[in-house]
Amino acid sequence: MQLSLRRRITGALPQPVRYGLRRIIYRGHALTCPLCEAQVSTYISHGADFEVLYRRKVVGGMIREHDQCPACRSADRTRLMMLYLKNVSGVGVKPLRILHIAPDFGLYLWFKRHRNVDYVASDLDLARYRHIENIQKADITAMPFKDNDFDIVICSHVLEHIPDDRKAMSEILRVLKPSGKAMLMVPLATDGQGTEEDPSINDPREQEQRFGQWDHVRLYGKDDFISRLSGAGFTVKPFNGYDLFPEEAKDLLLNPQETLVVCEKSNA
Repeated sequence: MQLSLRRRITGALPQPVRYGLRRIIYRGHALTCPLCEAQVSTYISHGADFEVLYRRKVVGGMIREHDQCPACRSADRTRLMMLYLKNVSGVGVKPLRILHIAPDFGLYLWFKRHRNVDYVASDLDLARYRHIENIQKADITAMPFKDNDFDIVICSHVLEHIPDDRKAMSEILRVLKPSGKAMLMVPLATDGQGTEEDPSINDPREQEQRFGQWDHVRLYGKDDFISRLSGAGFTVKPFNGYDLFPEEAKDLLLNPQETLVVCEKSNA
């Protein structure tokens, strides 16, 4: 009861207030978060310990020690996205119109330091993101944006929550400009056993056991996730920071097993 009450109280505080408090609590000189620029004493563990995550070798699901910024709560996957945006997409170099679905707070703070970014955020639950500027209510399967609107769409750890994920993929493709890129991340099972999903399940405890989290509707197999995106019309180009930027990836404490699935819209 005490833990639940504490969570309700802290959850009622605006995100900037919680962020400021965490900066004070974890203040130190061991690390500087590259996203929020907080100087902290340590990174903290991140992930879950459900049996299915270890049995299916789920990258982006299992617990990783020394992984998450305790201030902005960005994890290795967020730093991986930042690496791609900075070194490949040209954020900070050229003007870009970016849609950030269910925006990560650390990445949002990083974008705010770049004047040439036309930033739009979206989610169904605006109350969760009341601290985010230019946040718009949007169902990912029926987004209120025009065709060919964005240079980049970022969607991290969202599609595993969406019953009609193929419709969401087609919507992301629709709102991208030709040659635009979608940066998509989900927990990925790497055991070669494919995707586990059952739309009839609505028991949070069974969802934890089957999919690794109480509100997930599937657990993607890595190859199948890429296949679904290709089937939606994307050209898929997986990105691992260590392949192109090994020293920077090491400095950012990235997970060598983590994949940023980059999906390009053709010019045709």
